[in-house]
This record gives sequence, C-alpha cells and structure tokens, in this order.
Amino acid sequence: MKVVYDIYNYTPVPCVATIGSFDGVHCGHRAMLGELRASANGKGLPLMVITFARHPRLMFDGECEPFILTTNSEKLELLESVGADICVFLDFDSCMASMSARRFMEEVLVSRLGVQCLAVGYDHHFGKPCEGEGLPEYISYGKELGIEVFGAKPFEKNGRAISSSAVRRALEAGEAALATELLGHCYSLCGRVVQGEGIGRSLGFPTANILVDEPLKMVPANGVYEVAVQVGERNFKGVMNIGVRPTVGENLMRTLEVHLLDFEGNLYGADIKVELLRRLRSEHVFDNFEALRFQIEVDVARVRHGI
Repeated sequence: MKVVYDIYNYTPVPCVATIGSFDGVHCGHRAMLGELRASANGKGLPLMVITFARHPRLMFDGECEPFILTTNSEKLELLESVGADICVFLDFDSCMASMSARRFMEEVLVSRLGVQCLAVGYDHHFGKPCEGEGLPEYISYGKELGIEVFGAKPFEKNGRAISSSAVRRALEAGEAALATELLGHCYSLCGRVVQGEGIGRSLGFPTANILVDEPLKMVPANGVYEVAVQVGERNFKGVMNIGVRPTVGENLMRTLEVHLLDFEGNLYGADIKVELLRRLRSEHVFDNFEALRFQIEVDVARVRHGI
C-alpha cells in the first residue's frame, strides 16, 4: 500500500476513493471498504482511503480527553488488510478547515489526488460547514467536477448500529467483548514497559507497567481484563489491571499493569502490545493484601482455563 503524507508532491492517478477519520477501522468501515474494493476492481482503478494525520476534532478541541481508537500506524495496518491501495494522510489545518466543500473537492480531491469516484459516509461532512449542505450537494458538485459521488449506507451488525462512537461507549463501560464485536478485531494498547513499584511481584504476580505510546489513545474503563500480549515475536495470555489500585493507597495515579502467564525474564524497556479480550471484574478495594493476592489467583486461573 502506498502512503501519501504530502499531497503537493504526489502525482495523481485516477482512483476510487473515500474520505473520513476511519478511527478504529470498525466493521462498518470494513464493509464499506469491501464494497469499494469490488467497485475499484470493476473499474480497473486503485482504491484510495483519504484520512487525517491528526483527528479533525483536535482542531477545535485541543484539551479533549483521550478518545482515539487507532494510531496512524494501527490504522495503516488495518486499512491495508481490507485492500486499500493508497492511503492519504491530510494535514487538517485552519486553511483546509476554511475551504468550502466544492473548493475542497476541486482543489484537493480532483487536482491533487485524481479522484474519479467518491464514496461519502452517511454522516460525514467535509469542507467548511454550510447549513443544509449534504450528500445531494456533493453529488451536484461532483457532476460539475467530473466525480461520481454516492453515499455509503449506515451499517448494522446483530441489530446494532456500528460507529466509532459506539465503540467508545463500549470501552467507557468496560465492555471489551462488545468492542471487539463492533470493531471486528480486538481493541489494543501499545506502549513501553516502565519501572513500577513492584507490588505485583511482592504478591507473587509480577506485572509489566505500560506507558501507552499515544497520549490520546482511549483507555477502557477501570477493571481487570483478560488480554492477549505480544512481546516481539512471543505471545502470552495475560491479566491486566487498569485503575488506581485502591487497596494500595489513596490518590494514586491510574496505571496499566499486565501479568503475563508463564513468562520469565525482564521486560523493562520492551515494546508491548496488549489486546483486550474480556472484562473479568471491576476494580475492588480489598481488606488486605492477602485478600487481593487470593483474588489475583482466581483471575489468573480464569484466564488460564478459559472460565
């Protein structure tokens, strides 16, 4: 897959394209891209996905809470897996935000990227907001500019509307299994293992403390999760705690700690990927460390035996 970061040094080729944030590259995105892949094949054209180097929301709300479902590198991997030939990362700045939809279509989509056929998400808008402007107007502009424009329909799975917002709600509630259903793949967190306080080791369950690579990456609700862990080429089952460890003390910082089953060695400084499979329980305050140790034993046994 060709990746384009600078549209002003890109030689356009005729293509079928779609545009959006594609945060999460969820089942709805994947269904639409599958249809576009077939359309592009029928036309003998490459499939281009146009997205943003920085989520457009950050242009207007720089102080927002972490909400991103996929980093750019994760997004690229997922988009390539569904058959995209070209991925364009637009630099969404104040100049681009001020463009009218028609000007954006003419100067960016046609002149810079060579778009001949454009799929627009049912709830997606581009260019400077204009009251009453939507798909019918985009279709009209497209006819003037030589672009075939059509709207992608909302996607549902098992009676659920699929959207990035729905995935975020599932993660906010700690519903890891539901997030997986909506995404079509496990939600993951990537980061580096950093020095912790050694409390897990003192209980007989050493943990890797993870500093997430992307500060704006959404972290699910506090609780204990069954996870799949990748360290280099090795894979492990694991138990992750997300929270403030209330049994240890008060006013503690939120941490992400994962115990890898059947792992021996030192992970400090290692890059690690954790996929959330299911939530085992919420975070509890225990009467003492012995009660906490017993509960961790139960959590580990559930993961080991799939209970």
